[in-house]
Amino acid sequence: MSYFTNKTVYITGAASGIGFETAKQLIKQGANLVLFDVQPLDETLSTLQSLNKKSASISTYKLDVTDSEATTKQFAIAANEQSPDILMHFVGITGPWTFDEMSQEQFERVIDINLFGTRNVLAAVRPFLSRGDQVMVTASMSSFTGSYGYSSYSASKFAIWGMMQSLSFEWKPLGIDITVFAPPPIDTPLTQAEVGVMSQAGVGMKKLAGELKIEDAVKSMLKGVENREFLVVPGVMANLIRLQLRFFPVKWVNWIGNTSVKLSMRK
Repeated sequence: MSYFTNKTVYITGAASGIGFETAKQLIKQGANLVLFDVQPLDETLSTLQSLNKKSASISTYKLDVTDSEATTKQFAIAANEQSPDILMHFVGITGPWTFDEMSQEQFERVIDINLFGTRNVLAAVRPFLSRGDQVMVTASMSSFTGSYGYSSYSASKFAIWGMMQSLSFEWKPLGIDITVFAPPPIDTPLTQAEVGVMSQAGVGMKKLAGELKIEDAVKSMLKGVENREFLVVPGVMANLIRLQLRFFPVKWVNWIGNTSVKLSMRK
């Protein structure tokens, strides 16, 4: 039996990307899955059923995380059927535009989905969490460092990092453990949508952190949840950047970033 066998795991953003990959790995380990997404989950359900060799339960719910009232209702309905042992929140979008090119509506949409959506999910699940339960929220390396073309995205992820640190102080004494998953770029529909939109300078800065295979990133995240770690940063390059941010002066970090931008713009 694995750590997740027979545990009920709520997964938001389960229709694609990291959420879908997480669901696939967990169903193989015998976790009971409760899936949420604004996108249709029919294909996701079909795939998971084909992998469900341990006869775990799978439930699906349509969810728009920006609608706080609807999110609260959907989680209450789901919890009435199966109370969560673990919440894994993956919903998010990027905002691959420079500040000068971005409209207010574009900026607000990134903040609304990434930050307020995360807040709405946490508030909706909180009444159903008890001692021993866990929460995993997806942040990003952009929670710790800005990047060219990521002013809206970094703003949302910096805020999530601060919110989750604060919640850890509040919920840890109650026996609820929090994990923050902060990966470097991963090849998902989210990052694929940036192709042709993000400037070359932004692409160049992202390459500094390296790119992970989605399967490996999820394995690292699940191991971190199993060990009840607060922060999971997968990948060698991402961890080197994290250490650099901790031990080197800001002017040094900014010099590396500015140099990367200059080199990218010459290409």
